[in-house]
Amino acid sequence: MNGDKIMVGSRTSIRGPVISQRPIGNVAQFAVGVGPVLTGVRDSLSTIRGLLDSTDHAVAESIQIQKMASMEHLAKGLCHDLNNGLMTIAATIYLLEKEFPQPDIQQKILAVRKVLDNMEGLVNHLQALGSDEITVELVHRDLTVEVKLVLDALKSSFTKNINLHFTPCGNPLPVLLSQGDIWRILSNLAVNAQEAMAEGGDLLVGIFKRIVDSSYCRQHGNAYPGTFAVLSVCDHGSGIPKDMLNRIFDPLFSTKEASGKSRKRGWGLAIIFALIRRRGGWIDVTSIPGKGSTFEVFLPLQVINEVKNNSSAAMQGKTSI
Repeated sequence: MNGDKIMVGSRTSIRGPVISQRPIGNVAQFAVGVGPVLTGVRDSLSTIRGLLDSTDHAVAESIQIQKMASMEHLAKGLCHDLNNGLMTIAATIYLLEKEFPQPDIQQKILAVRKVLDNMEGLVNHLQALGSDEITVELVHRDLTVEVKLVLDALKSSFTKNINLHFTPCGNPLPVLLSQGDIWRILSNLAVNAQEAMAEGGDLLVGIFKRIVDSSYCRQHGNAYPGTFAVLSVCDHGSGIPKDMLNRIFDPLFSTKEASGKSRKRGWGLAIIFALIRRRGGWIDVTSIPGKGSTFEVFLPLQVINEVKNNSSAAMQGKTSI
């Protein structure tokens, strides 16, 4: 060891050269570092790291729950006014149905009624944001089928310079949803994506299965391990500034400039954030200013065998939120 002394069991680390004689007579020199084995310390650090990861997850959840509490306070007054307006619209639609029996007009009235039904569902969910005992009906639905139905309804609202590309999953992805859930989620994300692409561009909507592990969860405060159906909505628009990313799900926060048109915005992402949490999932966003944004909605994947074997009561049940 070239004269260097190593004390076995010592806490002193020694670094020095080692001379090695090869069989053919050549001499090779290596740098070797020797230190104490701190197995106990490493185990402790691993435990602390796990505790910190759990704490990060809990803190992220706690912060967002507090934000939702502020939304509850605002929603109570807002829902009252919305319900009054929707009742007036419903009464007007009823009168139009009676006055104009022509099939082509009835078809247009039916389209308006469908929008009204979705708006009523939105108000109901807005009312439910602050309630712990609202009972809703959850049914196993194939995410691909639900998304396709919504996209078919939304196509006519896209401007001509928006190119929609839909990539479905080849296999069924059963998830637990209530009526109108995917409409609320996808319509919000699609409208935001279209507005981000003022000059037009590609709107990419995809569905796939993803297995989430602990390493992913350490990077995403709301995530937990498991198998999920994922809805991805990607645009090539203006993107979201980094200093705004942590606030986009806040009630009443909007990345759009304050104006007459945007003054009442800032509810959409907060509402779908709460809705997705109630379905046992979460939503992630990545964005590069000037390049675009990608929103990914994670929903717990239901095992198909379980769905087939469950009784009809389990296939269509009620849950308390």
